[in-house]
Amino acid sequence: MNGDPTYDELIAANKNLQQKLEWLENDYRSHQGDGMRIKSRFLSNVSHEIRTPMNAILGFSSLLQNEKLTQTEKEEYLYYISHNSQALLKVMDNIIDLTLLESRSLKVNQEAVSIQDLIKEVFEYHNMEMTRIAGGRVAILMSMPNNNDRIFVNADSYRLRRVMDNLVSCALRHQKRGVVEMKLEIPENNRVVFSVGFEGNALLIERAKKIFEKNGSDDDWQNQLDNTGVACKLARDLTEAMGGTVYLDSSEGEKRADIIISLPVHSIEHEMNGAKMMKKDLGDIPAFNNN
Repeated sequence: MNGDPTYDELIAANKNLQQKLEWLENDYRSHQGDGMRIKSRFLSNVSHEIRTPMNAILGFSSLLQNEKLTQTEKEEYLYYISHNSQALLKVMDNIIDLTLLESRSLKVNQEAVSIQDLIKEVFEYHNMEMTRIAGGRVAILMSMPNNNDRIFVNADSYRLRRVMDNLVSCALRHQKRGVVEMKLEIPENNRVVFSVGFEGNALLIERAKKIFEKNGSDDDWQNQLDNTGVACKLARDLTEAMGGTVYLDSSEGEKRADIIISLPVHSIEHEMNGAKMMKKDLGDIPAFNNN
């Protein structure tokens, strides 16, 4: 949904949410014999991740019943319903993918993806959202190589966008003031590095670091009381499923952190005088190993 949603769009979003929830419930029932660990994990994620946007949707939907509302107020409430519906859909998709990853049944597509186009899409979406929500207290910046090279990576386009979206959302959520920076670099000929830099408290950074570096319990991500754990674990596992690596660098006194993702480059296309030339082709895209 873009802009102010129509009634039909809200109904469609609600139907989509119901279908995803039914999938999760069916998957949970199919694994009931695995013991209380799966039950606890499912209930923990559903409870913590769904409650906030669902309460917002119900609350603003109730307010819309007031016949004395102005048109401006109605449009504002519809925006919040739309925003939280999209947030809830993302949460459901995240939990579904985590479930599939843990059961080793996630099918990851393999294709050549323009990394610049993907970063621009994520930047434009979040820049528009932060302009409306943060009121200038938080800014999001984008930094990419200043040349005519078009870089394609080996990835699943839909899920790589989800990884970027989750990491940027997580950074923005915990940034009260200041800047969140999306950055693209090519330190090696066959790798591309995408990073999300943000300022955060030491506790938040340490929690994320445990997940990315796997130096804590495998259950640390689900014990967090916000969706930081889900976002970080999903980014880690999806990136690894696409043949990449991810880690957190917090070398500046634990006051600033950068979540860094490295992915294999498929090809680099160079444009000169309006003509496109393949500067470097690294061969066929290898099959991802997500077993």
